[in-house]
Amino acid sequence: MEELKKYKTWQKKNKLKYGLAYRDSNFVITCPNGAEMGTFGVKRVMESILKKTNLHHISPHRLRHTHAIMLLESGVDIKTVSERLGHTTINMTADVYLHITKKHEEESILKLERYLND
Repeated sequence: MEELKKYKTWQKKNKLKYGLAYRDSNFVITCPNGAEMGTFGVKRVMESILKKTNLHHISPHRLRHTHAIMLLESGVDIKTVSERLGHTTINMTADVYLHITKKHEEESILKLERYLND
């Protein structure tokens, strides 16, 4: 959390530095002038962060996928998840993610059954 606060301060300083050329956006990770980094820029930032940790490699797309599944498995409704992902239809979200959450649900039930039977 502390790193995000430092990053936010860096963004505020850049906003002053770039003045009218600064681009306000809703993105957390931006270029110094506030512009969107794009896919490759985000990937480079993530790789840089992961090199400093013991975490395994994960792509931005995989992180997005994990986030969607975590939301669904925690009970967030599919419409909200679909909107958050920017999908044009709920069906698109359902086609991609619901079978995965059903599989996890089945695996969880099997684990519970094994635990209770042991």
